[in-house]
Amino acid sequence: MTYALTIAGFDGSAGAGILADIKAMEYFGVYGQAVCTAVTVQNENEFIAPDWHMWERIEAQLEALAAVRKYTVVKIGLVEKIAVLKKVIKKVRELFPEAFLIWDPIFAATSGFKFFKNTTDADEFLALLPDIDLVTPNQEEFNNLGLGLAASRGEIGIGKDFSVLLKGGHGTGAESVDVLMHEGKTYRFASPRVAGGNKHGTGCALSAAIAANLALGKSLPKACEEAKKYMDLYIKSGEGRLAFVER
Repeated sequence: MTYALTIAGFDGSAGAGILADIKAMEYFGVYGQAVCTAVTVQNENEFIAPDWHMWERIEAQLEALAAVRKYTVVKIGLVEKIAVLKKVIKKVRELFPEAFLIWDPIFAATSGFKFFKNTTDADEFLALLPDIDLVTPNQEEFNNLGLGLAASRGEIGIGKDFSVLLKGGHGTGAESVDVLMHEGKTYRFASPRVAGGNKHGTGCALSAAIAANLALGKSLPKACEEAKKYMDLYIKSGEGRLAFVER
């Protein structure tokens, strides 16, 4: 079997977090395994509260899985604060030094609940990004990370020191366009925008689909292309705000 690891929160609705990640990975024939960072109180319409796991518990989960296998791809989703994110990145690099590391930066739940409340300095995030292989922000997250300003000043090598997939799902216009900046090149992945396609957990599912395709040995541009196709099915599937994509 091919394996991939997600480090994220538990969402009881199974629309986001580790359950959504594992479903996306399974769709591509990849066995997803998980480390839980928080047990959240939520449904597909409302985020009520997180119950954060302390770092020692997150670390213990990572070490237990590392005792059995080494992952080639690791995805990070919901974490409590930047101090924990730093520890997660450092531990992943220690346990799985060859792994391709993806971070899906979650600054807010769709319902409006805010994360990283105590971090206002984008430089803290920018300092971490060269230790990550791919970051997958939407436009608001891109701005929160300070990527636009840093790029305009030539202070950081987007697409060189690390890759960025700028998601277009929350934008406007007839097409939803994701833009990958990777190894000095820019790739565009477009699809018709779906009216009313406000699904829960789209960012989780997209980054997990990318992780799965990378674990299968595909290049990053190809993995993003396949993940975009999956998201087209995801947004059109299921019932209400929950998606259900079948093979």
